[in-house]
Amino acid sequence: MPPIQVPVGIRAGQWVTVESERTVLLVAHNVTTVTRLLDVVGAFDSDFRVQVVVTWSGSDPFHRDLTGFFADLGIVTVPWNEAVTTRFDLAIAASHHGGLTELNAPLVILSHGIGYTKYSPGKQENRKTGGRQTFGLSPQWLLYDGQPIAEALVLSHPEQLARMEASVPEAVHTAVVAGDPCFDRMRASLRRRRHYRHLLGADEHRKVVVVSSTWSSHSVLGSWPDLLRQLLAELPIDDYRVVAIAHPNTWAGHGPWQLRTWLADCLRAGLVLVPPAEGWRAALIAADCVIGDNGATTCYGAALGRPTLLAAFPQDNVAVGSAVEVLGRLAPRLDRRRSLREQVESVISRHGPDTFAEVAELVTSVPDESPQLLRSLFYRVLNLPEPPDEPKLWPVPVTGLPTGTAAAPVSATLVSTELDIADRRATLVRYPAEVQAHNLVRQEITGSHLVCHVDHPGRALRATADILFAVEDELTGEPAQQWAAETLDRHPGCQLAAVIGSAHALVRTREGHTIELTGTDPTRFASVVYAWLSAGEPLRGLAGVVIVGGEAVHARLVDVD
Repeated sequence: MPPIQVPVGIRAGQWVTVESERTVLLVAHNVTTVTRLLDVVGAFDSDFRVQVVVTWSGSDPFHRDLTGFFADLGIVTVPWNEAVTTRFDLAIAASHHGGLTELNAPLVILSHGIGYTKYSPGKQENRKTGGRQTFGLSPQWLLYDGQPIAEALVLSHPEQLARMEASVPEAVHTAVVAGDPCFDRMRASLRRRRHYRHLLGADEHRKVVVVSSTWSSHSVLGSWPDLLRQLLAELPIDDYRVVAIAHPNTWAGHGPWQLRTWLADCLRAGLVLVPPAEGWRAALIAADCVIGDNGATTCYGAALGRPTLLAAFPQDNVAVGSAVEVLGRLAPRLDRRRSLREQVESVISRHGPDTFAEVAELVTSVPDESPQLLRSLFYRVLNLPEPPDEPKLWPVPVTGLPTGTAAAPVSATLVSTELDIADRRATLVRYPAEVQAHNLVRQEITGSHLVCHVDHPGRALRATADILFAVEDELTGEPAQQWAAETLDRHPGCQLAAVIGSAHALVRTREGHTIELTGTDPTRFASVVYAWLSAGEPLRGLAGVVIVGGEAVHARLVDVD
């Protein structure tokens, strides 16, 4: 990348429109660190005196896609070789490596996780003797030639200060307890929980189960890659929404295409995969249960008061005294040999408001105060008076969540229907069909039928489907009845063809009869028709109002050949 000439550079004064008094350099390492930098850069909101730019050295193994990330944000990027030869008034980093000592600026370092919770890689004998050092709180990360690297090291809790005093007394004078800006934003967003859940298609009857995986082979995804499939196979889709949060380093290390390809069957089975930068916090707020590991995301979920299960927890890698270590002591482990659904329901029913109070207490000692404390620190280093207005605390955006509840339906479902003809009432239990081979419980789904999208890549599923469907928007102008008739002609083993709209479904039988059902979840309606006909009832008898899962659904005959 060639050097830039504006807003920094020898001749920048000739080109700028606004002559700022100070320039702040954000030092990125990977997407994880960027999200933390974005949590604090709002300290300079509405201040023309401060110009903010960003750089990174490229030394982090997970720096992939940072160029596009910052281009999308619109933050000016300074090439590293130019950054190290330019004087800045403040540099802010959210990690401790990557050439920080080369910078010509007073440096403030923040944690990019939930404090300092992991040991640096070390030999096995050091683990046994307690000689391991905490990443971010040890001499190798805080000192250079015996002197502190940073002007200020931001801590979220005095507990970290105590560990720092024991391990690096030479740097204690740089410590500033200023809370956790990420956690403060989540706390400020708790009132938006209903909205986040709505975007995930959840209500008071549908639980959100969030599976969070940090990176490395010891994480949930690394040590139990089939967990998502097993959960999806066992949890009825009308009762649960499963959301996956993979660490940004997993996205960067393996590539987005690879991760989505590994999880392709899960995505077709209804999994919501949160993108790496944003959406994970909203998902935690929306969650009824969190399943995770020793990563910060799992610990944040517990600190928010969410029932939490640990599917992986490499105890030897967790720093003693940290919030994550306390989580490992308090949270139950997910047992691979038992029903996952039973364990999820048990941890939810047994959870109390103070179950993880000790974890939350260690996340920050100054809840909701980080915007003020961090702004005061930054402006002190900049040698500027603070702006007169209060610092801002933004709620967590909906970015990264599905855009609405009308998301694509599960592409293949195994449906069991309980039908009361006299009361005109139908109760459905639906499971994702494609992942049923991973269902360890092997519950018998009696009287079930298979509903499959007409373009599902699984040929065997399509060939054995009792109902084939398409979404209305996929027909691109083709009349729904024509599509349904042609679909039944092409698939002689199929009994019904359905076109699903946003609030209705058109269902055609092999005999040429067509009925339209209207209600809030039209993905269920073809199964009601199938159950009605399987009971030997004539289609015309279904016309009128039928109760489907407690909802009054209106059915009318459209055409009878």
